[in-house]
Amino acid sequence: MVTGRKYIAVLLVSLMATLSAASNIRSYFAGMDDPFFDRITQRFSSSGSSRLAGARQRLLDRIDKPTENDTTALLGFVNDLFNRTPQVSDVSHWGSNDYWSTPAELVASNGGDCEDFVIAKYLALRESGIPAEKLRLTYTKSFQGVKIENHMVLAYYPTPEAEPFLLDNIQPQMLIASKRPDLHPVYEFSGELSDRYSGTAMRKWDDLIQRMNKEFAS
Repeated sequence: MVTGRKYIAVLLVSLMATLSAASNIRSYFAGMDDPFFDRITQRFSSSGSSRLAGARQRLLDRIDKPTENDTTALLGFVNDLFNRTPQVSDVSHWGSNDYWSTPAELVASNGGDCEDFVIAKYLALRESGIPAEKLRLTYTKSFQGVKIENHMVLAYYPTPEAEPFLLDNIQPQMLIASKRPDLHPVYEFSGELSDRYSGTAMRKWDDLIQRMNKEFAS
């Protein structure tokens, strides 16, 4: 039997975990400090740490430019920034069939697959001030000739009824959905709007946030 005091304690722990996750989402890149980069160097070498520091600084410089507030330009900048990283399969890169890497892991390891690019772009845009309500991590079927593959892109909705822009690591040019007949949407979700979504993707999102939190642990 759960007493009132224990129930309140459980609620407080849950609330603190939620606040911690929300904070890391909104300030993931800005929050990277010297101890963070020391741990990245230990995992991925000094070149990986330097690569991450460079990408981080370019993003923060872009966020800090008050005169460049055009959303389309911001989307394009973030899309291009992370598309510089090579695409590699999870099996060859991480030895796993489906590993969602943190943005630091993506850039420092110099490789990732479609989910990793989407996650990095999502977090960068959230830190840039784009509301969670306008962003969706979107699973699709990608048709390349006779080849059909599972693929994830990041969708940006200017308004709830608008056709979304798609940020993709395979097609470097950011296009609206109707200009991507090669992609057939399957489902979409937002990790920060968890009351609206459930299933495997949300469980993997929760695991990702926990590993992000550990990256900042001393």
